[in-house]
Amino acid sequence: MKIEKGIKRYLKNGYRMARGVKTKKEMKLGDLVEKIIRKITFGYGKTMAKSVAKLFGYEDCGCDKRQEKLNKYIITKDGIKKL
Repeated sequence: MKIEKGIKRYLKNGYRMARGVKTKKEMKLGDLVEKIIRKITFGYGKTMAKSVAKLFGYEDCGCDKRQEKLNKYIITKDGIKKL
């Protein structure tokens, strides 16, 4: 629920940098998911995913592939658009 509110607030106000300067009003979906995962896992998302993948016998966690696939979509004020 909080993620949906964050996305709605992002679409309404645009992306803001640390100093409150608006820079852009669109973002790639893969980058947004990566930022959310990084915040939830305190910056250890990829490390944890790679460890779990190795535990189950995989060479790679698939994080980069997922991000590339999702980056084909852009979130704008009008909704999600495909590149």
